[in-house]
Amino acid sequence: MNRRGVMLVAGGFVGALGAGQVVAAGPAAAAVGDRRSVHDVLAYGAKGDGTTDDTAAFQSALAAARAVPEGATLLIPPGSYPLTKGLVLGPRMTVSAYGARVVRTKDCGALVKNFDSVTPFAAYEGAGDIALLGGTWDMRGSEYRQQSDAIGFAHADGILVQDCTVIDTPSAHAVELNAVRRARIVNCLFDGLHVTGQGTDTATNREAVQITGAISAVSLPAPAYDNTPCQDILITGCTLRAAADGSRPFGALVGDHGGAKGVVHRDIRVIGNHIERSAAYGIRTTDWQQAVIAGNTIESVGVTAIQVSSPAGNALNDITITGNVIRNTGTDASTGGGIVVSSTGDRHNGITITDNTIRTVKGEAGIHVAQSDGVTICGNTVAGTARPGGNAQGIHVRYAPHAVISANTVTDAQGDGIGVDTDAPGTLIAHNTVLNPTGHGIAAGTNDISLRDNQITGANRAGATATYGIRFGGNAANASCQGNVVRKGDGPVPAEAAIAALPGCVGTWITGNDLRGWGGGAAAILDKATGTLSSANAV
Repeated sequence: MNRRGVMLVAGGFVGALGAGQVVAAGPAAAAVGDRRSVHDVLAYGAKGDGTTDDTAAFQSALAAARAVPEGATLLIPPGSYPLTKGLVLGPRMTVSAYGARVVRTKDCGALVKNFDSVTPFAAYEGAGDIALLGGTWDMRGSEYRQQSDAIGFAHADGILVQDCTVIDTPSAHAVELNAVRRARIVNCLFDGLHVTGQGTDTATNREAVQITGAISAVSLPAPAYDNTPCQDILITGCTLRAAADGSRPFGALVGDHGGAKGVVHRDIRVIGNHIERSAAYGIRTTDWQQAVIAGNTIESVGVTAIQVSSPAGNALNDITITGNVIRNTGTDASTGGGIVVSSTGDRHNGITITDNTIRTVKGEAGIHVAQSDGVTICGNTVAGTARPGGNAQGIHVRYAPHAVISANTVTDAQGDGIGVDTDAPGTLIAHNTVLNPTGHGIAAGTNDISLRDNQITGANRAGATATYGIRFGGNAANASCQGNVVRKGDGPVPAEAAIAALPGCVGTWITGNDLRGWGGGAAAILDKATGTLSSANAV
């Protein structure tokens, strides 16, 4: 997807919230554009001087705004407002806080939410059609350490959080969406997390935006716990970074670290965001279906840039990952990668990974897909994978029947350029370019696999034994290898052969490949298999 396409998609999704809230996005329009009553906290006695406790004034203005049945605007003009109590918003409310800084001065929970932790709401029947616009929301988590989201919404239909900055969140999330439908998180900055270190409380399981379901009070104290999922969520134009004040980075821009069997979130779009640093993940597509992850820039994450998974074992279907730029992912201890699709339960289906750029990855692979049916991996660039003491493949697919791996470029993989093995029958590997892997150019170890028109140069950059341009192993049957170009490259020790069919393989068809430069047929093709058919290869 090109940039224009990404922006058109993003614009269309923002528009789906409804014209009223989009019009209310600007500072002036937020206050008066909808002609509803406006309740200015200064008119209720707030000072905004950064030292006076403005809690009473805010609560009075909030009560007046909530009393308007058709909805009202709570206006927070520029200034600094210390609060000892957060805002519980009612239905159809707008909070306009452009230029304001709202500062939490005690362990009082979230600064903004739409629930009281007591009144139950089923499905999406809680307070909705809410807009939170602008402002810096300072949770001061380094001093007030009781775990709390900064902003939380539950059982709601229609949420807009736009142009907000959230800093120093204590051991939780900047924004929590719990059983929410039609939410837009737009142009927000999430900056800094304070982790208490108690129990399992780590930065890795603290997403800046959590998309989760009404599963239990452990997730959020907002009954009823009726397993309502999230639906129709857009995250766009946001930035995730670690503050310069010594606080830690969040564990991810968006996602979840738990879940329940049968609870899946649908129609999730994460488009055009920038992630400067995270402790573990960039985007964590946990229990998402019908999702689009497009046009994001993800740098310096600890484990995996984009992860598709379900801790509860749900099947995740129809996920498109396209046009993302991923750099400097993982650490020496990382087992993740650039884009990782995995499952501990039901198999995924309809995963599409296209046109992503992945550079300098430490972990399992640049792109790793497992337990998925009908995956498509096309047009990606993977440059520079590494895993100390291990095999960091450029692209690795397993337990994924009928995968299509096409038109990718893999350069300088510390391992195999492309590897497909273990119950991935019917896979097509075509029109890929593999340059200078330390291992095999393409390693194929599954039945009925087809290699067509790939170009491989410089396999075995590490100079190891039993390494090949194309390797058929794993007792594969009926593999097909046609029209590929395999060259030695400039390394000091070339691959042992251009193409090898190893013991246990049956019925490998090797025909019409360009293997020139290997010094004769014996060096070009190593056949230790049974029933190999070899013809018309240029050697």
